[in-house]
Amino acid sequence: MKASEFKSFNYLENGEVLFSIFETKKSTQVLDAGFYDISYEGYPKNSIILKQLTIEESVKIHNFPDREKISKLFEAFFDEKVISSISNLGFLHKIGVLLHGKEGSGKSTILKYYANKAVVEHDAIVFYIRRENINNCWKFIQDIRSIQNNPIIIFFEEIEQHIAWEYNEGIIKTILDGNMSINNCILFATTNYLEKIPNAIKNRPSRFKYVLDIEGIQDEEEVKQVLEVMIGDMFTPKEMDEFVNELKGQTLDNIKQFAMDKLMDLKTYAKKEKRLGFIKT
Repeated sequence: MKASEFKSFNYLENGEVLFSIFETKKSTQVLDAGFYDISYEGYPKNSIILKQLTIEESVKIHNFPDREKISKLFEAFFDEKVISSISNLGFLHKIGVLLHGKEGSGKSTILKYYANKAVVEHDAIVFYIRRENINNCWKFIQDIRSIQNNPIIIFFEEIEQHIAWEYNEGIIKTILDGNMSINNCILFATTNYLEKIPNAIKNRPSRFKYVLDIEGIQDEEEVKQVLEVMIGDMFTPKEMDEFVNELKGQTLDNIKQFAMDKLMDLKTYAKKEKRLGFIKT
């Protein structure tokens, strides 16, 4: 679809954006930078639904082993000289990063951090794409690309579920590296089950430049920093050191749950005794 044929957006009061393939009103309206959940509603509406998501600019990540590798790749993607060189070679400017590891290791948080930088610094448009009706959603994203050249970032959360959905594997392959690929695009994916990802997807650099294992937080100082943000003013330094020693190597989710458990412990026992640095008044 050419830019001149693109149909109109309908911004709703609840924050959703509707796009109907049957509308006749032509529009040059562009989609704002930001995070969007994209889905497709079939007959009788036959509409793409975009729900704008709010992602805090203060998203933080820990210093996982491959952080520098991803950061350099990310910087190179937005480097004007790199963009020009790739264009001169006639290649599409796109990269993919797949993070795997056990649940709660912070994979999504890491990718949200980089996506948010792209939104803030480069006016990127981020789509969280669902496994249902991925083909219709992707056609809409291709139409967006035909109108505007903002960097587009695609999130495949739990990509093994996307691949397992009927007919999706072939579509995803052509999106990653085929005739459905688009220019100026970053493809992010996460999985807890790397063994469920076909080798043709995970072992092909043109589809995913990096396939990285995200482990628990190994650095004690980082564990301490995370805990201090959450519960640092409620426990003694000695207690905090004991917590850090116990949590070294744990996932971000496990650390968060640990902090919540300690807060609940304070609330439950505060009236009975002085516990874990809690001062009764």
